[in-house]
Amino acid sequence: MPSMRRFAARMGVVALTATMSLAVAATAYAGTDERIDVAGGEVSFTHQGDYINSYDLKADGYCLMAELKIINQDHSWTTTSCGYNQRTHKSLKRINEGAPVYLRACYTKKSGNRVKCTGWQGAHA
Repeated sequence: MPSMRRFAARMGVVALTATMSLAVAATAYAGTDERIDVAGGEVSFTHQGDYINSYDLKADGYCLMAELKIINQDHSWTTTSCGYNQRTHKSLKRINEGAPVYLRACYTKKSGNRVKCTGWQGAHA
């Protein structure tokens, strides 16, 4: 009987370990979205499908650019909307699942020159 108890106890530990491993694996790659609201509109990153949006809500002569970068890689992406109620969308490629990404919003001139940017805000692909 003691050997059966030891066997049952060991099987319980194995089952618990397997369950915890699956739970960690399922959450390890859960991405996060990020959105930045500014006076002239909003920019966002959506981890499901990996895309960025820029939405210009003000007819003020400036454009609104969404800029996304990955720190450990030389990849960055932008999309710019210019004019009242204009929205742009860019689908991104080559982002590894769970990679840390950083988003910021920038006001630009129509020429593309940055005028003012927010700080970088983090998310995960």
